[in-house]
Amino acid sequence: MNIVSKFVIPVLAAFLMAAMPLASHAAPEDDQYDVPYVPTPMKTVARMLEMAKVKPSDILYDLGSGDGRIVISAVRDFGAQRASGIDINPIRIRESNENARKAGVTDKIKFFEANIFEYDFSEATVLSMYLLTEVNLKLRPRILQILKPGTRIVSHDFDMGEWEPDEAATMDGFRHVYLWIVPAQIDGTWEVTAGSTKYPIVLEQFFQRVSGNVQLGGQTHPFRTGRLDGVNVIFEARAQDGTRDVPAIYRANAVGPGALEGMIEIGGKKIPFKARRTGPSPSIK
Repeated sequence: MNIVSKFVIPVLAAFLMAAMPLASHAAPEDDQYDVPYVPTPMKTVARMLEMAKVKPSDILYDLGSGDGRIVISAVRDFGAQRASGIDINPIRIRESNENARKAGVTDKIKFFEANIFEYDFSEATVLSMYLLTEVNLKLRPRILQILKPGTRIVSHDFDMGEWEPDEAATMDGFRHVYLWIVPAQIDGTWEVTAGSTKYPIVLEQFFQRVSGNVQLGGQTHPFRTGRLDGVNVIFEARAQDGTRDVPAIYRANAVGPGALEGMIEIGGKKIPFKARRTGPSPSIK
């Protein structure tokens, strides 16, 4: 080895090691879920928070919060009630706390050095992420289990697989922002009470998509459309109005576990209804 190689190669190796991004998030005991630290551009941060409609009553959690920019912007620029960041890297936590101090928002912000797969973020009304799709998929069951229906989730660039976003946007031709709204769990067999009439309906749920049927007058009427928006559900079946076959549009709120309340619109008439879950949903395919 000549004298140039003797000194240049170690310096070059040290430079390359210093330039490598630090892993900010890791699944427990599983290196394949490490996510490199890549800051989200501030323009994209703003779009994420706009899409999530962050407001003064919101509590935001950012999973893999990096230097804290999403958490800080949620409070400083969008007036969130409070916000928290979770990151496994202590360097990022120290950096985030310093950035929050400089922004003057430390009274409404906290950063936690923790594993995102173990930390309790169930109080969030908005959840933000810039992870990888495989990490999102690993988080998805927990998100659906612990977050309240209506919670908004925004992700930079990476989706949730077969859980389709409720809204998506593209920025600068290559950056993507996705929004999901956590749906209420309404899958099952229900008994509808509308005035003095009672009849069963079947609801089958695939995330925010709803299919099923209404069983009325000895006939089964499959849904033509069906969708959930948090706790709000709408679906359309067919019904008889005198001798006419007309659309029956059901709009309801999931007012509690196993309880729906809403309105049926049939031929221009609106009929209040309530429904209670009576059992699991059979296959309707």
